[in-house]
Parts: sequence; structure tokens; C-alpha cells
Amino acid sequence: MDTSEILERAEYVYEIESDENVTDGVIIAVENATGIPISEMPPLHDTVSVDALDALFSDSYNGASRNRGRINFTYCGCEIVVFSSGRVLVEPDRN
Repeated sequence: MDTSEILERAEYVYEIESDENVTDGVIIAVENATGIPISEMPPLHDTVSVDALDALFSDSYNGASRNRGRINFTYCGCEIVVFSSGRVLVEPDRN
């Protein structure tokens, strides 16, 4: 599926702030999209390696920005897509 198709079907889009890490952005996006309080969400690290997720989109060792790529996973009954641009798409499961 290409980026435009993902954007079209996403129910919630969140832009990670410059002072947030990726994992915090995902948690905030899911809370905003679903209304589930953060305190009631399962730990994100039970779903995905949070260290790897943050490192995947951090600057490279030479300081260059990683401006390509995305990762998809399911968390709290939602399909999550994180882009290297800092955009998080959330599509809650309506079943």
C-alpha cells in the first residue's frame, strides 16, 4: 500500500513534536484517536521494541536526518503507521 492510500484511510493523523520521541508520539496519537487514557493502555514495549522504534527514526551517526521509511504495527486494537517525517497515522479497529 502506498503512502497516499494509507493517508486516505487513516482516521487520525498526529505530527510528533520536535521535543517528543517517537514512542511518546505513538502513545499520544493512540490516546487522542481512541479516547483510551494512557494509564489504561498496555505497555507499548509489549508490542514493539521502543528502543528500536526510537532509534529507527533518530538521526544517523553522522547527524544526518533519516527522512525515508515507515513502520506498521498494531497497538491497542489500532493499526499504527509511523513515518520518518514524524507523522503517526492511527486507524482504530471498528470491529
